[in-house]
This record gives sequence, structure tokens and C-alpha cells, in this order.
Amino acid sequence: MLVAFLVFAALAAGYGILYYMNHKTPVPAGCENLKAECDGCKVTSCEMHPVHDTSKGEKEND
Repeated sequence: MLVAFLVFAALAAGYGILYYMNHKTPVPAGCENLKAECDGCKVTSCEMHPVHDTSKGEKEND
């Protein structure tokens, strides 16, 4: 039981450290406002899907 807790604690600590280091890494020049070119597919939950770019008043014409 103690070994499992120590392994879990080590994994959680490693994740926390790597997350912090990634968060404080500066964004490379020219990569601030990147947006993938996407015409849309059937996966509308994807954050790159163009349906997320429409405002509330607009509706899609399918």
C-alpha cells in the first residue's frame, strides 16, 4: 500500500513540475496567434471546428 502511494505521489509530483515548467516557457516568436486551417468535419466538439467561430445570432446553413 505504501509503495503504491509513493508511486502515485512521484507521478503526481512529476506531472506538477512538468506542467509548471511548460507553463512558464515563453511562446516562440511568430507562434502567438496560430490557428489551424480547418473546413470542419463531423467532430463538432473539436475546438478547431468552424462552428465555434460563429456568433450566437448566426446560424449555419447545412
